[in-house]
Amino acid sequence: MTISHSSVPDSGPERLREAWAAFASQEWSKAAALFDALLQDSPAATAAEAAFGLAHVRARMNEHAGVAGVLEPALALARENKEIRLALIRAWTPYGTFGYAINTVKAGLNKATAEHMSQRIALLRTLVSIYEAAGDVAGAISVYYTLISIAPRDAATMTAIGRLWMLGGDNTNAANFFQKALALEPACLPAMDGLADARWIEGQATEVRDILRRRGLASINPEERAAALFKAEIVQPAMTCDANEIDEARARFTAAVAAGPTAPLADPWKLGLGPNFYANYHARPDRALHEAVAAYFLAATPNLGETDLRRRAPAARPRIGMVSAYFCGHTVGYLTRGLILGLDRKRFELVLFRTPGARFDPVTQELAAAAPMINLPPDLPTARRMIAEAGLDVLHFPEVGMDRFAYFLAFARLAPLQTTSWGHPLTTGIPNMDMFLSVDDMEPPNGAAHYSERLVRLRNLSIDVTPPRMEQVTTTRDALGLDPRRPAYVCAQSLYKLHYLFDDTLRLILDRDRDGLLYFVSHSAHADDLFSKRLERSLGKDMTRVRILPRTTPQKFLHLLRAADVLLDVPQWSGGKTSLEGLAMGTPIVHQPGEFMRGRHTLAFLRRLHMAATVVENAEAYAETAARLVHDGAFRHDVRGQIAERSHRLWNDTASVREIETVWSDALAELER
Repeated sequence: MTISHSSVPDSGPERLREAWAAFASQEWSKAAALFDALLQDSPAATAAEAAFGLAHVRARMNEHAGVAGVLEPALALARENKEIRLALIRAWTPYGTFGYAINTVKAGLNKATAEHMSQRIALLRTLVSIYEAAGDVAGAISVYYTLISIAPRDAATMTAIGRLWMLGGDNTNAANFFQKALALEPACLPAMDGLADARWIEGQATEVRDILRRRGLASINPEERAAALFKAEIVQPAMTCDANEIDEARARFTAAVAAGPTAPLADPWKLGLGPNFYANYHARPDRALHEAVAAYFLAATPNLGETDLRRRAPAARPRIGMVSAYFCGHTVGYLTRGLILGLDRKRFELVLFRTPGARFDPVTQELAAAAPMINLPPDLPTARRMIAEAGLDVLHFPEVGMDRFAYFLAFARLAPLQTTSWGHPLTTGIPNMDMFLSVDDMEPPNGAAHYSERLVRLRNLSIDVTPPRMEQVTTTRDALGLDPRRPAYVCAQSLYKLHYLFDDTLRLILDRDRDGLLYFVSHSAHADDLFSKRLERSLGKDMTRVRILPRTTPQKFLHLLRAADVLLDVPQWSGGKTSLEGLAMGTPIVHQPGEFMRGRHTLAFLRRLHMAATVVENAEAYAETAARLVHDGAFRHDVRGQIAERSHRLWNDTASVREIETVWSDALAELER
């Protein structure tokens, strides 16, 4: 088989979607015919993806003899052509169909002799692409180490390994490889970007600013220079120690935004820009800042806010689109899964759009089987066009503010109604975002003033989630790092969510319980050190009763929550999934409602359970309630009994899905009037 290099206009994307839709519906003969037709008259990239689709159709039809003959030409072209590699990755990802490609490339590697080193390197790079698309970080790293053994002085390979280590959560190894790349090539800009990102995750704001300033000055491209210098000014510390530090960091941020862009930015996502994550944890009013940041990006890149509405013929069912990087085993995926699976297909159509680089795992596979899932390419204009072509009535973002690509997509008007929710619990500040779907029991009375969007206060919890499953294995407190002889007060939130104002509450807890120990979960070596030094100022000699536990597996985390005597919620940023998991484990949570919705998630959960005994108004009552749960047996027994008896009210809440459906339907009807 040869792959076509047609010169005719490419109508491939639409025909490919039709072919993959037949594939997803297991209409093998139809899919085979569609893919085969694309092979005959399409440009190389489209034909390569069609070849991959045809190979998998033949495998499903048990025509295994024809699989290799279709795959090998496509993979051979992919070795030399980045566009074709990207086309194949888009084909591999939606259906988890990686095995055939991996085996074919490995077979080619076995045939490649030492005399054909260039061919071997090309095959290894293709294999890396497959592992990366599959989300197999370990597999990709192992291939890169092979590439290092062949070309040990390649800064690009060192940088790529650093990125993978960072993706796997090992920032120490990531930084080491970025530094190795810079030692080989001091002006390696991607390595500078990687090192800045790794240090940013660790919270090393001063070093990040220095790296980004050097990166900006080293850039001959005006866009890259402007972006790097802007990022240097807006970087925020992950762990803030006092009000002065927050004031200084926010002042630098707001000044850079107010000054406006120094150069047009064709694609802010490709330049590494996006929302500023750590600024959200300062416990300050944020609406004006988010609106100013959105205005900055619209001034720098006006086409971000373009309108592209493709009207369909009148349809019986509104079409809902959802955009996210987190259709996977992530907190946002956990909170959104029930809406995706439970949306009434008799009333609505549903299409899912995954942003570039999103992880593929069993949850992704489950959701892809429940609704068409389109993998967006790493190009904002093309991604916007693909979403617009779906002819949506509603475009919903489960979160806006964590995934940079989704953030920039949210600027455009791609559906008559555009909504977001509390997967990231802050306003977007984006003019084209119409509604923020929140929860009435989470919102303070003046909540509407905190949003640039129209606030919708849902009566239910807005989530249809299932309780976490814990393996039935015996785990001791010793094995979890807890002292079995002393009370364990556990705050399981990420350290950057622990505002410095919470330190006084922690001091009061230790004052009331002279035998108690405070436990936290590590973020990074740098952030842990800053947090410990900050606490030491408040706790003094009682700092000896603080323990920072290493990060652990999801299962061991559940065991930790169950083993705790008390869970401590943070008023400035309340637990979401963590609080749900704690209640599922039957462990009492002390909660002090914060000023903003992001500090009131647990309040809604406890109200759902009609439990007010552990909801407090101030730090003194917080410490008293926490100590009482440890030392007052009758009180502890009563609270734990209520959790055991009522926690089922938190799960499988289909009423939340029905309520969101009604909100969307009513809003669409209002638009038509």
